[in-house]
Amino acid sequence: MHIRRILLAILAVSLAVFTADAQRQRNPEFEAMLRENPFRAGINTDPYEGGPYANTPAPKGYKPFYISHYGRHGSRSNWDEATYKALIESLEKAEAAGILKPEGETVLERARQCLEQHNGMDGRLTPRGAREHQGLAERMYKNFPDVFKKGSKRIRVISSTVPRVLISMTAFTNKLTEIDPKFEISWDTGETYQKYIDPDVESFAAQSMQEMQKVEWSRTDSVAYLSRFFTDWKKASEIVGRFSRFESQVFAVARITASFDLEDIFPLIPEESIYNSWARNNVSIYLGQANSVPFSHFRMPPAMLTVADIVRKADEVLADTSKDALCADLRFGHDYPFIAMCSAMGLEGIGQRLRVDEINQKWFGALYTPFAANLQMIFYKNKKGGDILVKFLVNERETLLMDVQPVTGPYYRWTDVRRHFMGLRY
Repeated sequence: MHIRRILLAILAVSLAVFTADAQRQRNPEFEAMLRENPFRAGINTDPYEGGPYANTPAPKGYKPFYISHYGRHGSRSNWDEATYKALIESLEKAEAAGILKPEGETVLERARQCLEQHNGMDGRLTPRGAREHQGLAERMYKNFPDVFKKGSKRIRVISSTVPRVLISMTAFTNKLTEIDPKFEISWDTGETYQKYIDPDVESFAAQSMQEMQKVEWSRTDSVAYLSRFFTDWKKASEIVGRFSRFESQVFAVARITASFDLEDIFPLIPEESIYNSWARNNVSIYLGQANSVPFSHFRMPPAMLTVADIVRKADEVLADTSKDALCADLRFGHDYPFIAMCSAMGLEGIGQRLRVDEINQKWFGALYTPFAANLQMIFYKNKKGGDILVKFLVNERETLLMDVQPVTGPYYRWTDVRRHFMGLRY
């Protein structure tokens, strides 16, 4: 028994060291992606970047006729009013003490602008968020003209009951009717739809926090950081209090400026701090919402409600042989259900099954869950109509489905995909 305890202790220490080392090893590709666009460090507050992306031609004789879609709402305000106020208070004290550099003045100005734009409304869709959905609708129409120009004009739309989602849905569908006034669109929302658009999930926050605590996180050099914004870092430290809190307050402003169409302040923030903020956000979101090793049994089952809705509605459309069959099913919801749904499906990249020590080496969340994140399933048929193919676009990028063999390129036989979806067990 004594030897067994010793071995278990050695194993625990080894795992802790392994996890810490894995966290310290940075992925050069991810670092380059953050340098290219630091807003990606916010993960789910990264404004939608859009294409154009590759569009592999369908096999000869196949034309698109139906789209099944799920779209997250567009850019919004954050939940940071108290954070903005606290940051403004600290910076104003530093200003009064005469130690605020021009860089600090810029952060103060931007924090005031964010507070004004926030206007007491958490999670409010911004004008940029509406534009993101207008652009998505226009590109969808242009990319798949056979769906919208040659077939039925009927589109079915379901939305979350949350205002920012309802306005995103409105922006998207208004753009479609602006392009073609002949569209016949039905809109609906309510608690029954909410059950699969944004399903309740059993809380496992405590367990997730325990996983986060296993990681030895890199820390930002506080002296170098404070010296960016203040002439006297020691006096500044006394004013701002705990450094990690001040760092997160500045990041809270930086990550949301693009959503408000404000000038960027990321160039003022050290790369080290941007990376460290990304690392924590990335792990936290993956553990809570994706197909993680420790928590998939919590998170994946609720996501299957949306997958089941996709299958049910596709079956309904495929069984309708009339000329008036629906050409699209559009769903509008939120980021966490979107991540979970795509992960449960087994879509490549977003659906990777990872341990906590692997996440920041293999999963770059901003690729999958920016504002206005979306899944488009494009259905194709040949002239005979019996053989149905489907391809997946995650944020307009062609994406492969793990564990299912494609017919060619990104194209899958719907019967194979349907069998895969119906056979998923979590």
